[in-house]
Amino acid sequence: MVQFLAQSNYLREVQRTFGGGHLDVSELLFRTLCVAVPMAVVYVLWRYRLLIFHIVGRWVARLFRRRKRRAVENYLVSRCVVLEVCLYVGGGVGRKLCNARVSSVAGGRMQLELLDANPTVTGLESQPVICFTRPFSYSGKRINAFTTLVAGMRRRGVVLKELSLLTPVRYRFILRRRHIRQRIAREGAVRVKAWSGKKTRTFWMSRPELQTVNNPARYDDRTRLSVENISAGGMRMYVINPKSGMPALERGSQLILRVSIWSPKTRKYSFFTALGVVRSRFSGRGGAIGMGIQFLAEGEMVNGRYTWRTVHGEIPALAQFLASIEE
Repeated sequence: MVQFLAQSNYLREVQRTFGGGHLDVSELLFRTLCVAVPMAVVYVLWRYRLLIFHIVGRWVARLFRRRKRRAVENYLVSRCVVLEVCLYVGGGVGRKLCNARVSSVAGGRMQLELLDANPTVTGLESQPVICFTRPFSYSGKRINAFTTLVAGMRRRGVVLKELSLLTPVRYRFILRRRHIRQRIAREGAVRVKAWSGKKTRTFWMSRPELQTVNNPARYDDRTRLSVENISAGGMRMYVINPKSGMPALERGSQLILRVSIWSPKTRKYSFFTALGVVRSRFSGRGGAIGMGIQFLAEGEMVNGRYTWRTVHGEIPALAQFLASIEE
């Protein structure tokens, strides 16, 4: 007790020495608030900057383009237009979230009817997204996309059950292609071997189910692959003379692809292994089957077996390689 009183008297003497006087609680609280409140305001403005900019932009758009916006929203609802909803990352198209229809637009929100959704484990509230539709025209202008923010979501486990979006600032025409496609002018410049996506663990132990050939003239009516173009995010190719016994090639089917690309600089082939998904299927000349394929994962041999690393939008090594060819 004596020691405590001695310490208390010592602290009081120090306070008097520096002119402190008695401790003013209200002044201390005021000084604290002068620092804490601005910091809290700055944090809130930074944390919700996208939402604030979006709301302000939407309010301005209502003043000048209210009629046009309302007409486009009525079109989306009445025609049951299907949206492809993807994350909007770094100004580009990111991971696809779902396909959905706009069931209603009210109170600044778009309520979506989910048709199919990819698994998601992260919260999406206030996340920027980009939505694509089939191109349509309004007042002589083409429209096929808009960017906005997620207003709300509900999921069960990793399955997305409900999703709503804020109405966008404007509707516009956006080129969907993230990467420039390089057309293959010479047969054999890009060689491809393909297996069914079900063989991710054993494909290298068996012969390819489909492949390109060096001299197509010698193959007559036998089944082969032909590559039309390639980009860092995918490729477009045809199955010439398709027959029974091929792997599944419907939309959504997956293929394992061993791709070799000729480099004019080194005069050698560089190759990579990728897991791709068939995003589009169409007819070609002479009954050929055309496919648009998006790369999902890159394969690497580790300890005698392949491991697959998910890629988001592009294969980085392929992007660098294609860029070096362009230079």
